[in-house]
Amino acid sequence: MSVEAYFRSSGYLPDPLIETSTGEPFSIAALPAFLRTLLVADGTVTKALEAYFWEPLEVQPISQSYKANPQGCKDLLDSSGSQVLEREVKLMGRLSGCCFACARSYLVLDYLPDSLVEGITAGRLGIGELLREEGVETYREIVRLDSFPRGVRSDEVPGGLDDDLVARSYRIRVGGVPAILVTEYFPLAPYRERV
Repeated sequence: MSVEAYFRSSGYLPDPLIETSTGEPFSIAALPAFLRTLLVADGTVTKALEAYFWEPLEVQPISQSYKANPQGCKDLLDSSGSQVLEREVKLMGRLSGCCFACARSYLVLDYLPDSLVEGITAGRLGIGELLREEGVETYREIVRLDSFPRGVRSDEVPGGLDDDLVARSYRIRVGGVPAILVTEYFPLAPYRERV
């Protein structure tokens, strides 16, 4: 059974070994409990991180560009003819200066309300925060979990993080249509230090 199928209704895998994008196994059960929870939950990460680390977070833009059918959009509907925004951000602690996560998102702008697109392109908040603030009804589906050991970097990892990383990718449906694909990368060090 796929990770997507398990995490649709459960937060537990009978076999905790997950195959990474490079074909190597990693154990989700061996991760710090809070990080494991973040990987399988379908809620807003920023709010959970602020509560766990007890500090306000700031969304720091890394890059933002419009693309035609980018490679990373394969988990969205065929978006040919649609304008896709690729956005990369860091979630930084305002007090500690610690990077708790980096994210890359693909947004099919034709499927999103104009007010949401304006907020996203302004880069002032994370996507989850903007969806909540705008009252947009959504459904999230986890499509992939991954692991990137320090020194083994994929070209797809944003933010220049120098740590072991775990990642989750999820699709956000807006009005029943897959409109956003988000991949969040979490450095392990901040989560291990809190155990």
